[in-house]
Amino acid sequence: MSELDLGESNLRTYVEVLRRRFFWVLAFTILAVAVAAAVSTVQKKQYSATAQLLVQPASGSVPISGTQQTVSPTDVLTELQLVTSAPVQALAAKKLGFAPTVSAAEVGQTNVISLTATASSPNRAATAANTYAKAFVSYQTANAINALTSAEQQIQGQIRAIDAQIQPLEVEKTPSGATSATIAALTSQEAVLKEELAQLQVTGAETPGGIEVVSPASPPSAPSSPKPVRDGLVGLFIGLVLGIAAAFAAEYFDDKVYTKEQAERLTGGVPVLAMIPRMKGWKGSGPVLIAEVDPFSPATEAYRGLRTSMQFAGHHGTLRTILITSSSGSEGKTSTVANLAVILAKAGERVVVVGCDLRRPQIGRLLGRGDTPGFTNVLLGQEDLRKAVQSVSNTPGLALLGTGPIPPNPAEMLGSEKAAEIFRTLAGAFDTVIIDSPPVLPVVDAQILSSYADAVLLVVTVGQTTEAEVERATELLTHVDAKPTGLVLNKVVKRSGSGEYGYKYRYAPYRTGVAQDDGLRPAASRSRSERRTGS
Repeated sequence: MSELDLGESNLRTYVEVLRRRFFWVLAFTILAVAVAAAVSTVQKKQYSATAQLLVQPASGSVPISGTQQTVSPTDVLTELQLVTSAPVQALAAKKLGFAPTVSAAEVGQTNVISLTATASSPNRAATAANTYAKAFVSYQTANAINALTSAEQQIQGQIRAIDAQIQPLEVEKTPSGATSATIAALTSQEAVLKEELAQLQVTGAETPGGIEVVSPASPPSAPSSPKPVRDGLVGLFIGLVLGIAAAFAAEYFDDKVYTKEQAERLTGGVPVLAMIPRMKGWKGSGPVLIAEVDPFSPATEAYRGLRTSMQFAGHHGTLRTILITSSSGSEGKTSTVANLAVILAKAGERVVVVGCDLRRPQIGRLLGRGDTPGFTNVLLGQEDLRKAVQSVSNTPGLALLGTGPIPPNPAEMLGSEKAAEIFRTLAGAFDTVIIDSPPVLPVVDAQILSSYADAVLLVVTVGQTTEAEVERATELLTHVDAKPTGLVLNKVVKRSGSGEYGYKYRYAPYRTGVAQDDGLRPAASRSRSERRTGS
């Protein structure tokens, strides 16, 4: 998994993740906006019209005392639920001839309910809203009338019951005082009930129900849907959210190496000696001899920095033989071999490149020389070493010992005593010997060759090499006491317009017309012994 430690994350970490996974965010955003635009395009136009209803106390709820009741929030919520109930919808559909699409909402903290109907035309929407509102008023009126009728019937029943109690008492010829008091009480109770009945009958003659249409719906002038701008903004928001989520998910599950710190951690503290930026035109191409093609490019300057770093890495002793390898194929090790060799030769070194990639040799083609006669010819005694080493044209001080014919048993040939003798001879004849080897993981050749080298450089390609590959390659080299001397991060992507490549690598290009190389003259001008003596 990628180095995404949420426990130590900060804003810069998140920004770097989003910058690295920018295309995920962009892709999801574009997709969401495109879907929203497509939906808006194919969606039929719909129009919405709104009528407003006022909730007030029902007429049947006015008590005998005449005290006016108020409408509570609960009453409004109750009416809000009833307005879209099945009986009201059925009544409105019967009047309209079709089932309308309606919604209801409370208007702020008031007693007003807005009733919105949606239809395919403005007039149809207004008609649906008004008809539905009237249907709801009729429904509530009918309910109120039924409640009044039921109350009248109940009071009339109570009056009849009182009459039934009074009649037996009135037939007595000589009623006692108690009987007279009972008759008076029943008569008084009956009078109260008759007054309530009269009040209910008067109320019933009015308009009961508690709902009134205060603002009829009018035909809208513009469709309520689709709304391309709104839909586009919603799609943009959803796309950004999904894109950011996908970016962090991809980062979490991505196990490739991206940063200098990550590479050094995986190798147990092996330092990164150079960070080679990805150059335009490298994508999909083979090895590039950028040090010859463009001596002022950022990549060439990075290789110069690698040469300097190697000098400091060898401060305890001379690094005469350097093995350059990688964990797997296509990581740029051959490009690193060729460009470092050219840089060293132009700095006055006598350099020989030995093509020991006996699996897929490319170094001869890159340096413009043939692979034969080469290393395997010398091993088999078919060619003299001095004749097999060829000078590289246009680069004084640089020579190449090509791979020669590819043998059936590369590992056995590389581990022979004859191979060790060849490297000893080359180390005595040249200032620097650079070995181009196969990758570490597929074959054991690099482990065998490491025994002849004073230093091992491991090339790691940003965004391609996985963490497991780096760890395993380091482990295999450590098993043969050849822990990498340094790392080379290849194809580092530019992070900002300020010239920053990867993390903490900065290069300000300069062009003076003369390649500045730490004050060192070209190889043809003086040898290593001359430089040491200052002559």
